[in-house]
Amino acid sequence: MTTDNSIRLMDADGHIVEDLDDLATFMDPAIRWVVSKERPFASCVGAFPMLDGVHNLTRYAEGGMIPKNRRRVHASTNRPGSPADWKALLDKTGLEHTVMVTSDGLGIGQLRNRDYLRLICRAYNDYVAERFARFDRRQHPLALIPMQYPSDGAQELRRAVRELGLIGAMIPSTGLQMHVAQEYYWPVYREAADLGCVLAFHGGSNKGIGLDSFSSLTASHVLHHSIPLMIAFVSLVFDRVFDQFPGLRLAFLEGGCGWVAFILDRIHRDSTFEGHYDTAGHRRLRQILEEGNVLIGCEGNDSIIPFLAKTIGVKTLAFSSDYPHESDLNDVTHEIEETMETAELSRDQKAAILGSNAREFFQL
Repeated sequence: MTTDNSIRLMDADGHIVEDLDDLATFMDPAIRWVVSKERPFASCVGAFPMLDGVHNLTRYAEGGMIPKNRRRVHASTNRPGSPADWKALLDKTGLEHTVMVTSDGLGIGQLRNRDYLRLICRAYNDYVAERFARFDRRQHPLALIPMQYPSDGAQELRRAVRELGLIGAMIPSTGLQMHVAQEYYWPVYREAADLGCVLAFHGGSNKGIGLDSFSSLTASHVLHHSIPLMIAFVSLVFDRVFDQFPGLRLAFLEGGCGWVAFILDRIHRDSTFEGHYDTAGHRRLRQILEEGNVLIGCEGNDSIIPFLAKTIGVKTLAFSSDYPHESDLNDVTHEIEETMETAELSRDQKAAILGSNAREFFQL
């Protein structure tokens, strides 16, 4: 438990770890066979695509990721990433809420079969609404939607928000056939703006982003979350999605916040070349970062945060635990306490990053 109870805490990006046998009970019979142990090659096929050729090299211990020579400390004796395990983490850290993203479904952008996409998203959303959101009101899963087919995506987003009470949906930052600002996807953004819900772009597979020949997970990990978020964010600004759908709230998760400093640096440089670059777009990009409709996940103690605080403020930044993937109970507690103890941020800035920004953005 953290020691400063005057700052209200919230997690903007934790992870559900699915129980595929339980998820299967929510599947339409037409697709339930994909997770049947009786199907051919059942041991090597799941409900969602594998991420890529390097994520499988991650070391695992008792259901979670773990670096060499370190014992992992889970929040409970329950299955890591389960509803009960998350309840224990929230109790022990003092986090009032967590926004939860899929684990198995991070590669959903690679799926193409329309009928399967529609049915697996529906099953997943029913599953997380029942098992997580209704189990503990502090747990807020993000839906999965068939973004590949925007009319279906908008329909499932509407169902997930209005019927299931979910707060929004995750959009994969990799795997889709076109960049996310293409007008083809605008029906989903229109629906999200009408519903007043959140869409969150989240890292996942490293396929198709220039890293396919990387053989090291560490080398890939340096790049494969941040680069797709940069591409998504810049395309959404310069293709005028924010202007087309005022009030649309978009989160960018799992890539840290260092990429924002890179974009700001390029804006500053390119804005000197009037006539060659879209200087109005540059001004708009910076303006969007200073408004309240963008949220960027950070670990809380990211070294770039003081720089961003001085240049654009901290309104866009929100603590993200990544539990139980890279972070265990000790990591989450340490990152919160380290943020609270830093002398480079004011108390109000700490409170914003550790809780109030995310509460306002997700309207919790």
